[in-house]
Formats: sequence, C-alpha cells, structure tokens
Amino acid sequence: MIRPLFLFLFLVTTTWVSAQKRVRVDTAVYLHYGTQNGEPLQRLISSVKLVQGSTVIYCDSAYLYSSTNKAIAYGHVRIIDTEDNLDLSGDYMEYSGSTGIAKMRKNVVLKDDSTNLYTNFLDYDRNTQTGYYYNGGRLVDSTNVLKSKRGYYYSETKSALFLDSVNLTNPDFTLDTDSLEYTTVEKVSITKGKTLAVSADGDSLSTKVGFLYKSLEKYSEVYFGWIKTADYRIYGDKLIADDSTKYYQGDMNVKMESFADSITAFGDHVRYNKIESTAIVYDNAYLRKIMKGDSLFIKGDTLKSVQNEELGKKYLTAFNNVQLYKSDFQGAADSLSYNMMDSTIYMYSSPLIWNADSQISADSIKIQLANNRISKMFLNQNSFVISQDSAQNFNQVKGREMVVDFKEGIISKTDVFGNGESIYFAFDKNGAVTMNKLSCSNMVLYFDQNVVTELRTYREVDGRLIPEPQIVQPDRRLRGFKWLIDQKPTLEGITGNQKQIEREEIKQR
Repeated sequence: MIRPLFLFLFLVTTTWVSAQKRVRVDTAVYLHYGTQNGEPLQRLISSVKLVQGSTVIYCDSAYLYSSTNKAIAYGHVRIIDTEDNLDLSGDYMEYSGSTGIAKMRKNVVLKDDSTNLYTNFLDYDRNTQTGYYYNGGRLVDSTNVLKSKRGYYYSETKSALFLDSVNLTNPDFTLDTDSLEYTTVEKVSITKGKTLAVSADGDSLSTKVGFLYKSLEKYSEVYFGWIKTADYRIYGDKLIADDSTKYYQGDMNVKMESFADSITAFGDHVRYNKIESTAIVYDNAYLRKIMKGDSLFIKGDTLKSVQNEELGKKYLTAFNNVQLYKSDFQGAADSLSYNMMDSTIYMYSSPLIWNADSQISADSIKIQLANNRISKMFLNQNSFVISQDSAQNFNQVKGREMVVDFKEGIISKTDVFGNGESIYFAFDKNGAVTMNKLSCSNMVLYFDQNVVTELRTYREVDGRLIPEPQIVQPDRRLRGFKWLIDQKPTLEGITGNQKQIEREEIKQR
C-alpha cells in the first residue's frame, strides 16, 4: 500500500548511512512511499531534484530505491556534476548510486564545453567519466560533426572513440572509416583501418592501414595509401596533404600517376604543389610514359613536372645521372627536359644516344618525336655519330652541328654543318671492303640499315679511298672516337626492382 505525502515547495532531506555515497531527495512537489517486489521505494513527482555528493539529478518524476541506492528518472532528465563538468540529459534514466553508472535513454545529449554528443542510448560511468553509446550517435563541436553506430566519450581527456560506420564531416572535408579516435580540443582524428576522405574540392585520400587528420590545420597524413587530385594519384608508405596550401608530400615507395599524360613516376620521395602545378620526385626516381605501342622511361636523381596548359607549360625535367629508354632509342645525360606540348626532348652536358647499332653524341641534343617515335635529332657542338655495320666496322661522322633524320626509328640521313669529317666502309659485289675517309665543311650522308648508301659534299673536299689491305688501325678512327656501348641504359637498369614493388602495391591496395 502506497501512502501519499503532499509536499509543495518544501525541502525534503533523507538521511542515509554513508550519506556521501547515497542518492538523496533534495526537492519534489509530491512524494509517495511504497514497496515494489518487497523493496521500499519513494515515488517523486514534479520538479524532482536528487543529489549524490557533487552530482545533481533533475527530472519530472522518479523512483528512488533506498536499499539498492538506485534511481529511475522520467521526463526532462538531467544529471549535472560540477566537479566532473558533467552535463547529461535525456527522457529516461536508470542510475546506480553504488556504481555511479547512469543509463540514459531517448533524446540523450551529453554536453562538455562546446562539444555535444547526441544519441538515444548512452551508458555513462561517473567513476571513469566515460560514456558509451550504441544504436547510433552524433558528436558535434565547433569544427566537426562525427557519426557512428557505437562509440565512447571520455570526459576527463575530452576525447572520443567512434566505432562502426564512422563519418566525419566539416565544410572542408568528409571522412569515412570503421574506427576513429578524436580529440575535441585539438580536433585531431586518428584511424587505424580502412579510411576514405574527400576534400571540398574533390581531392580524395585512402588507406587500409591508418590515417591522421588535423581539422584546424587542414592537415592529413596517410599511411600505406594514396592521395588523388583531379590530375594525379600519389601512392606511398607515408603521405601528407596540406589542404590549406594544396601541398602534397609522399615518402618511401612512392608512385605518382598523371591521368592526362599516361605518366607514372616512382621514387623514394615526391613533392606536389597543386596551385603551382609542379611535382618533384627524387631519390631512386624514374618515370614511365605510355605511348601507343611503346613506353618511354626516364631516370634521374630528381624528376620535375610543370603543367599549366593555360600558360603553355607542360614539360618534364630530369637532373643528374639521367638515363632514358625507349624501344627505338636509349640515352644518357647530365640533365634532360621533355616538352610534352611539342613532343621534344632536350639533353644537356655531353649526352649520348644509342639507336639500333648507332651511337650519337654532342654537347647538347634536341630530339623530335612524331607519332610517338623518334623523327629527328639536332646535335649542337662537337657532334659525333657512330654506326656499326654487319661486319663490325664503325661508320663515323663528326662536325660542329648535325641534323639526323630517322625513318621508322632508324637513321636515314645525316646533315653536317661545319668542320665535317667522315669515315665509312663500302663493299663491292665481291665483298671487298674500301674505307672512304674525307673532310668537308658541310656534307650529307644517306643510310640504309647503318650502311652509307650516298654521300654528298659541299665546298672543298679532302678525301681518300683506302682498300682493306692498306687500312691501318689508327686510320679507322676519327679524333674523339669513343664507342661507349657499355654505358647504354637497359630497362632493368632504369626500373630496378620497382616492378616487384608495383605488384606488391597492387596486391595491398
């Protein structure tokens, strides 16, 4: 039997054993005493206020069980603790004064300074100052909105752990993952699994391993993943994206893909400035440009790309220990520039080119590509072309400047301008060999399969024909002759073990 007791604007104080631990009634408009399953209880109605130490509970009505030190609160429930800075509200709550655990349900709001956590199911442990929610929750602060199916909030450290279908959103960024640690003061997010993030302008970041995001600095770190912009995708063991400056960085096992130009660069490090449209790859760096039916490989200590078609700029540069490889020619130089607007390659500092059985050298060389094949070369200063025929003889042409024409990827004609000299070997119908050695300021030589088929000279000519029995070894070489076939780049020498790394990357990502 319940005995009603009317209280109006009257303070009721209940004395308990171990009062600091007991939940006590501070105020209520109505109070009823009774029992439930043999357990004594107090039913409190209207403007209810319960107190336990520094903790205060407000609600519309409540049941207080003295023997188990438990309270059940209904309607506009709010629990506040000034010492722990706790402010928790909802429609319904079960609270244990002995364990300090509050189970808040429906329209739950946990407030901590400027951070609010919204859910319908929250269990809060006052001893550890930890809240656990399930069946969906949303945390909102001054910068981000975070959602997940489950999660923990740690009031003491002002941090949270979000689990299962996690989403972070702010005006500049969205992020999806399955597990995320978050600090509400620094606005730092850390994930340790599969993560996909997208910036406001469409740049995306992905990883299966881990991710760090600093919202205030608009700064991200990606581990063993990729960053994708409108023009590039960058892979690496560690990647950094600064969204405020549009600066991107990759380190260790880096791969950078250019979508528009079918170019992939590899190396230990990459630096990309989106605003300036510049990319630099260095240390163990090389790139591959896919062409129709072929690929061009360029290696150097440092590779740089500048792309701004509005300003007419679209070129690649390579510095120090440069090598290039293509099916129809290979080359080596100190530095190189590749203008993709007009398909022209410039090589500097005594470059070398190998084409079929020919070696080409000069102080600098300009290569013109047409239909993705070598079409013409312009040799500047100290020009030298050596072609080895089927009998292992070296046909040679040297001069101040040269223009070398190619047909189907093989030398077809060489124009010499200034200080021309040549040696070429001719065969008669019986196979006898004659060496033709001459000097002429300007000359033109025509080739067929590295054999000179025609020679045209201009101005004064100084030459002689030497039958094979009379040829002595010194006469077989022009001054400055160097056959450097051992320096000819190979595809394996350029790519190293990168193919294996690529296969592993594809498997992992």
